[in-house]
Amino acid sequence: MDSTSNERARDLFMGFSIFTEPMKTEIIEHARSAMEELLKIGTAGHLLWKPQPKDRYDILNQIEYMRQFGQVDSTLNSPTFATYQTEQPASMETPTVALQTEASRDMAFINMSPISIVELLMDVNEWSSAFYNIVSKATIVGTLLGAQGSYNDKLHVMSAELHLPTTTVPIREYYFGRYSKKFSHNIWGIVDISLEKFIPSPTSNLLKRPSGCLISGMANGHSKVAWVEHVEADHSHLDNYFKPLVASTLAFGASRWLNSLNRYGEWLQTLRATTFVADEGVLIPQTGRTSFLKLGDRMMKTFCANVSATADNPWMKITTFHGDSDVKVMIKNNVEDTAMPPGTSAVFTTSVWLEVSPNRLFNFLRHENSRTKWDMLSHRLVIRKVASIPKGENPGNCVSLLRANTSQGKLQIFYLQESYTDSTGSYVVYAPLDESAITAIVKGTNPDRVMILPSGFSILPGRLQGDEDRGTTGSLLTVAFHVFESVTNKSHILPEYIHTMRKVITDTVTSIKDIVQYHNRPNNWMEDSDFLVRF
Repeated sequence: MDSTSNERARDLFMGFSIFTEPMKTEIIEHARSAMEELLKIGTAGHLLWKPQPKDRYDILNQIEYMRQFGQVDSTLNSPTFATYQTEQPASMETPTVALQTEASRDMAFINMSPISIVELLMDVNEWSSAFYNIVSKATIVGTLLGAQGSYNDKLHVMSAELHLPTTTVPIREYYFGRYSKKFSHNIWGIVDISLEKFIPSPTSNLLKRPSGCLISGMANGHSKVAWVEHVEADHSHLDNYFKPLVASTLAFGASRWLNSLNRYGEWLQTLRATTFVADEGVLIPQTGRTSFLKLGDRMMKTFCANVSATADNPWMKITTFHGDSDVKVMIKNNVEDTAMPPGTSAVFTTSVWLEVSPNRLFNFLRHENSRTKWDMLSHRLVIRKVASIPKGENPGNCVSLLRANTSQGKLQIFYLQESYTDSTGSYVVYAPLDESAITAIVKGTNPDRVMILPSGFSILPGRLQGDEDRGTTGSLLTVAFHVFESVTNKSHILPEYIHTMRKVITDTVTSIKDIVQYHNRPNNWMEDSDFLVRF
């Protein structure tokens, strides 16, 4: 976390150290009460939950929820942040923020044991690392309950910052208690609950009612996980294109957390596999295969960190002509980051609405046959996939190695590419690598020593305002190019370079729009497989 966040965390920790025992007891009871509620709503039937006709998740019936739980704990039923704010003089009072409720439930079978999931969620570093596409920062402020080495009846006080893979949606910050409990053999519960009643924070813009997961072990070693996400948040600063995504709970709801947990489980399973033959028949040694997977994972984490709206990313808006995309730039000095080329690099990004399904857009962007249609540097090259490591059951989820040759067959560059998709979002992320780097990775070189600059795309399912009930009607595409600018460490880059890159990114967006939206019209409709073949 940044220095300001660390100072707030230290202050809060000191505050906990001088709390009276009655106050600590009240916080513990608050967490235990939240666990009781999670157990009830996590297993409740369709009187409390409304299934979504076109999605697998449920939406909470607020009227029934208030009828059943409205009097359980008054601290869980505040309509606004105002209840939790410290008192201020009348002249300093701030307007009440109208909060919107987001409450969803989803269930999935995860290829991890219950205790492995508990350990993951209760270790703040592992949690933020595994959920990198949601969690920007996280820290433990203190531990109020629990024996060393045991997760049963353990209570952490934590802070976190959540994001979407776009600079357009504001981050969410909050302090909360995370409590874990073992109900019986192989059955666990983990619940999050806001602690604003006890530690009001001016930086928090999210309230969590009892949220978390119920984990049941299966005979095959897997786990059945029911996830509930129940929050109150401010939607007033959301872009109109992103409001339906957030309101539908696809942005920060149960399905997104559960999908991310499933992706992590699949990644671990792939990492542990003992045999593999690439799609193109290229045999990759076990050590090289592991290095490719770990480098792809680091590439994805860096990309997600780069395209978020976190305060650590000093985005600057580039002045554009009327009608151009809203392009932003961030200058990075890679002095201490050995994973980046030494010197100055820049990240350029923009987010746009496209009238094409996320699945079709994902397949177009990930396929090597399509690359020359949008990548200006590949227009005169021949792109061929030379290896691919599948991750999970979806064939689109894989780490691939692409080779770019001239028409005469001369090697120009390699691209390491990772693609991933689920019901809440998709990613196509890549980084250029030279032949020596590829040779080193195949031999099992530590991937942390390989310098990369990840670029790529995130795709979120889009719905137009007023069309929430029609299902997914389009895609919210975020494009980000990370480019090396100078071997010197400077805090600025030339205006000419910025405007050149602005043109590159806007031309890329225009090319993608022209191709995918043209072939999405009724008279030009085609199956996704044909869509790839004909390009």
